[in-house]
Amino acid sequence: MKPFSPLYFIRENKARCAVLIFMIFLSFAAYLAGLYVMNVITSFEEFGEELYDSTALVYVRTRDEEGFQGYRDAVEAMRQEEDIRFVDLGYYNYLNIESIMSFTVGYQSLTFINKEDFKLFCERKDISCDVDKLGGRSVVMSERMANSLGLKIGDVLTPEEYNGVTEGFTLEAITNQTTYAYYFLAEGAEPTNAMILNTGMGKEEFAAYLDHMEEQYPVQMHGYEEDKAEVDRTFSFLPKIYIAVLVLLAIISAITVNAVFVGVYQGRTFEFAVYRAIGMGKRRITGKIVGELLWMEGIALIGGGVLFFLGLYMFNHLVLYPKGVYLDYFNSVALFGLVLCNVIILVPLILTRCRQMHRADICEF
Repeated sequence: MKPFSPLYFIRENKARCAVLIFMIFLSFAAYLAGLYVMNVITSFEEFGEELYDSTALVYVRTRDEEGFQGYRDAVEAMRQEEDIRFVDLGYYNYLNIESIMSFTVGYQSLTFINKEDFKLFCERKDISCDVDKLGGRSVVMSERMANSLGLKIGDVLTPEEYNGVTEGFTLEAITNQTTYAYYFLAEGAEPTNAMILNTGMGKEEFAAYLDHMEEQYPVQMHGYEEDKAEVDRTFSFLPKIYIAVLVLLAIISAITVNAVFVGVYQGRTFEFAVYRAIGMGKRRITGKIVGELLWMEGIALIGGGVLFFLGLYMFNHLVLYPKGVYLDYFNSVALFGLVLCNVIILVPLILTRCRQMHRADICEF
């Protein structure tokens, strides 16, 4: 291998470079922090996408006689539509869970008032549940939701223990869903709101139908976009705080890493002085330094990334999943944080080391 090759220094200084690579690898802490901070937002988005895929909730817009009459007219029109199924829903029940950031969050729930409608909903959503075996006061939820609440089949949810539950419900089925999903079945309850299931329209046609109903009647057709907008408003501060803190910590990391590299390259001043004495220009010296740093960066990101995601996989399955919480493996904000952190560390490092080695003079030795 040629001495001018960027890999030559790494090969001849394995132990020293391993320490430097490890320091760069620590930037994955920025990615982990991003996954942690964005967990609540992504959890809501995943649940919203699943819930509102080909469905929409229907609410009265104004709670006066005109509003209620308009709602009844809208209901009659929706019942006549061949490509949708109108479903009455009962009184609202809800459950709260503790997020991975240790604050309480709640997810949208649906209370069905007959098994036929719930069975149709499960079929449309590809939810595995033997609806016919459910009792008249049942709750059905995903494994993640059950784990987060510490519940198992046969447990009874009472108003005394769960403030959002209006009466006693028994957990009778666990679904195959991967989100924080849960549904109540209260047979014979009075309808208080409703939902519609898209049984024959295309996605764009269904969206246009929802807009048409809101224009024609005093009703609110609540779908994924409305839910996402609400989530964004509620948690918009999280990405901003994450980026602000990340920049501060990245600057501190850059100073620390740069201080370590100063010592490493200070000991190589004579080496670069020789390069300059034999006619190597600043461009080639810069290329060698940049190549060395980029190779160490690449090894840290690729090799460290394999170890990071393997560790995250084990942490999820052994620690978090049994508690009903989890960390995603990918998030765009977390990836941006990782890239930003490495740029803040690497760019000043390249500039300062190149400047340092460009000044190397053989006459000083």
